[in-house]
Amino acid sequence: MKSSPLLASAFALATALVSPAVDAQPAAAATTKPAPQPAAAATTAAPAAPSAKAAPPPIEVRDPLLTPAPPATHVLGGFRDALSLVASRSVELTVALQEIERAEGITRQALGAALTTVTATGTLKHDFIRKDVSSVDYAASAQSGSVVNSATTLPPSPTAVASITASQPVFAPRAWHLIGTTRRSVEVARLSSENVRRTILAAVANAIVGVVTAERVAEINRVGLRTALERLELTTRRARLGSGTRLDVVRAEQDATSARAQIVTGDESLRLAREALGLTLGSSEAYGVLPSISIDGVEQALHDACRPGTPDTRPDVLAAQASVEVADRTVHEAKLGFSPTAAVSSTLSTSSEQLVNTLHYAWSIQAVLSVPIWDGGSRYGEIRAAKASAESQRARLDGARRQANLDTVQAVRSVVVADQARAQSTSTRDLAREISRLTQTAFESGAATSFELVDAGRQLRQAELDLVLKEFSLVKARMAALLAAATCSI
Repeated sequence: MKSSPLLASAFALATALVSPAVDAQPAAAATTKPAPQPAAAATTAAPAAPSAKAAPPPIEVRDPLLTPAPPATHVLGGFRDALSLVASRSVELTVALQEIERAEGITRQALGAALTTVTATGTLKHDFIRKDVSSVDYAASAQSGSVVNSATTLPPSPTAVASITASQPVFAPRAWHLIGTTRRSVEVARLSSENVRRTILAAVANAIVGVVTAERVAEINRVGLRTALERLELTTRRARLGSGTRLDVVRAEQDATSARAQIVTGDESLRLAREALGLTLGSSEAYGVLPSISIDGVEQALHDACRPGTPDTRPDVLAAQASVEVADRTVHEAKLGFSPTAAVSSTLSTSSEQLVNTLHYAWSIQAVLSVPIWDGGSRYGEIRAAKASAESQRARLDGARRQANLDTVQAVRSVVVADQARAQSTSTRDLAREISRLTQTAFESGAATSFELVDAGRQLRQAELDLVLKEFSLVKARMAALLAAATCSI
């Protein structure tokens, strides 16, 4: 373990306090004339080597919290793996794709109302109430030369009738107009899904950066705890040697306790960040990232998956514009409810009994003209509701444009602000590091108190954590600026 300058100075001071006589003997020998030695002894004795002080041994500290946080249940190998998981598990993306499918189904339904319909029907009928009717059988009467009566049970039962009818609308303005409306609804669903992709990519990227940040903070917290424990051990040794006080030890213990508390909260933040990443990826289990993952690689992947744009071309704004168009068409469609409709139909039927034409089959064709006159005022209510919906969509469009413009401006500004904050945090960290070094030197020479030493260490630890947060905040700001008005694909 690497020893600190404070550690070396403390052991030097301990050596000086414990063995003053050993250090004083060379000086006394230097002022006393050495006694003459026999010649034989002079020829056989080896020259004495100059004594050198041994390096102080490193301080061994132990604490259960120094053990790194356990790894997550699942680990991402890279941003591409995250995109694959999102494409197959994301609830939001699945819902958006199903909305496209639903809109296409409604479009096909509207188209079917304007095309030919063919319907086949079959009827099997049995009458329970029947009556015998007498009638003259003219054929038998002619042969016999006398009147011959015959009895017939009416109606004939059972009877079977089969028919097939084909109908084609020839004038259906509302149905034709509805086809165009539903096709534009498909475009709305498609644009909405693109906006969902954009927000999902932003959430995944932020979640990955959040996990990397939390892991880095947890690592720094443990380094801070190790430093605090080393300082506590040095302070305890100094107190045992009489060069320190109980107050110095208590302050060092307080600093170590504070470092432990930071590890506890930092590890919980790491667990929450991993669970948030897992939820973003469509899993209820925690997801971590490899230590070798590159944040620059995440940014490059976002550049490859997204196409920059302007606030007016952002997918949610385009979807709002298409929704306004659909709403306007809905108003016109409601007005077309007052227009007449016309259709042509043809029916081919066959029956087990004779039909009106005395045959067992028939074929007819008919034209139907429908003119709506009065329906109780429901069409007026439909038009009123459609107009209100159109105005609501216009208001949503204005709101989407304002939000897109504001998001873009704030995203660009946040990059500048985050970069400035990172620069200031770097300066603060450098100053805290220099203050900590100078305080250690002053403490070794007795010009600083233990309170100043502990406070300088605490300030350095906080400055290191703040710099890490500021660096990753800059990364998030750059990604947010890229995705503020982009069109992305997964």
